[in-house]
Amino acid sequence: MPVPRPGPVRPLVGVKMDANQIQEYDQQAAHEGLLMKSGKPNRSELIRIKLAFADEHMPNGWRP
Repeated sequence: MPVPRPGPVRPLVGVKMDANQIQEYDQQAAHEGLLMKSGKPNRSELIRIKLAFADEHMPNGWRP
């Protein structure tokens, strides 16, 4: 049975992206130093950061 990772519980977020968007987010994560222990870009952490920023800075009721 897998052991849960230490630290706070992270919110589960599902995002659909095409291969080009995945590559762009991987490049941005690597550029910003957001790497997993394996050294691979951590796009999930990048997306969490972007969502937290949007939650804090977007006006109430904002929609695209």
